[in-house]
Amino acid sequence: MTRDTHSQDQPFTLSRRSVLAGLGMTGVAAGGAGFGTTAYLNDTEQFAGNSVTAGEFDLQVDWQVTYDGPDGPVYVDASPDEFINDPEDPTRLLESDDILNSGSFIEGSDGIRDPIFTREEIALRAGFSSDLSSLSENQRTAIETRFREQFVDRPVEPDFASVVLDPETFGDLKPGDQITLDISLHLFDNPGYLWLTGGLGHADEGEITEPEAGDPDEDQNRDGTRKAGDNAEPIVELLDALRVTAWYESIGNVTLDQSEHVFFGGNEDPTTNPTLREFLDLVSTGNGIPLDGDPSTSYNEVVDGAPALGADPAREPFANSTTRYLGLAFTLPDEQSNEIQGDSVVFDVGVYAEQARHNTGGGSRPDLSVLNARANESANPGPYGLVFDVRNNLSESVVVTDLTILPADPVILALSDEVDNTSIPAGYEVYIDSATPGYTDIPGGIALPGTITLGSDGYSDSADREPSLMPDETAQVTLFSFRDANGDGVEMNGQRVVLTLAYRGETTGRTGSVTQSVVG
Repeated sequence: MTRDTHSQDQPFTLSRRSVLAGLGMTGVAAGGAGFGTTAYLNDTEQFAGNSVTAGEFDLQVDWQVTYDGPDGPVYVDASPDEFINDPEDPTRLLESDDILNSGSFIEGSDGIRDPIFTREEIALRAGFSSDLSSLSENQRTAIETRFREQFVDRPVEPDFASVVLDPETFGDLKPGDQITLDISLHLFDNPGYLWLTGGLGHADEGEITEPEAGDPDEDQNRDGTRKAGDNAEPIVELLDALRVTAWYESIGNVTLDQSEHVFFGGNEDPTTNPTLREFLDLVSTGNGIPLDGDPSTSYNEVVDGAPALGADPAREPFANSTTRYLGLAFTLPDEQSNEIQGDSVVFDVGVYAEQARHNTGGGSRPDLSVLNARANESANPGPYGLVFDVRNNLSESVVVTDLTILPADPVILALSDEVDNTSIPAGYEVYIDSATPGYTDIPGGIALPGTITLGSDGYSDSADREPSLMPDETAQVTLFSFRDANGDGVEMNGQRVVLTLAYRGETTGRTGSVTQSVVG
């Protein structure tokens, strides 16, 4: 193999395509089980003066999802997934038989995780020695960058691992079927504390089939009315039917071995394991379920049905420069009846990380907290809005300058109040009822996902004003109303939305942002 023409000190970059084109070898790969996810991440953010910097701390992941159903184990989704794997040996990439591209791999997504190549393999492809200590600093930096780019990394903005259980993909979901997610964790630079996080994105009953309506556990008739004759929200039984087990894997093969430590569920009888609804409640509480860097300790991740305290002396941080694995299994018990027919669920699974140095593992307190999210339940103008509280945890007053809104449901395409009465919060797209209230009324609304600058709404009047929160103040925020492509309101009950609030300290001028996923 010829040496790269770059000098020892000249900076260079390596593309994944160029690395793979010359590597006729396999890296680390693991089969999994599950369905469409991407992993939703956050690294610790550090403030330096008035800017946000990532710091020397980095969490990255790769993952595999498979579904063990009527056709046996089937790969569904993965990352990285840029090339086609060999169907005879999924741990290898399929080579092209095109004589003009001999030795190259075939681009495309097949739902199977691509092999993860080591730093030494990448160095060989670049024409260098596999002895990394013999390389220049620039070459080692380029190889390290290429190595990390194989994984999913979102150091600031969350990247959803949206797990989609829909009738199209899982239309033949039967009792005894199982969906499994394997997450490989790669923590760089410094040790860190990790939490398993996520939450419900969207749940829908769909069309009520005749067998489903006839099941005594189904709460609705075929026409969608409640059997109880009340106006309560329909129950999506799939959330209560699926049972969850989560464990620390030893080798990333998504097979629960007797020697591996289970921290959620894990009972031989799946009907005695926690439900998907209970699991999502836990991972959406605070930072989620605190994970232990040493599963052999006496630390319990879940205590009395709630996430344990993270700041426990028995809890160990995760070491950097090592690969660790998590396994999650979602099982439909053999005894399941018909009430889940037609149900669909979207939920998020991910990992949150904080640097261990100067931290106790209790989870850092954000400058702003987003709390108590719920759908606007008022009959007039309708349940198409979202209400939540924002709390200022700083010792100075802060101005909320911008709000970014990212709905999980692709049906939601706009935020537009279409209400003439500006004496009520629903008369604005955004209304923050703080000590110095702020409200923004945008002509024609705003396309979603999108960002709203709270100090300017486009009208030449006094309505637009940046809201200011005093120290320790909690203010109610109303967003109204969420709409589809036809301009019709979308009911926000059970809808997940990612909110990013940008702010500025009124005394120090300190700026920053807080991102929170909420459910109406």
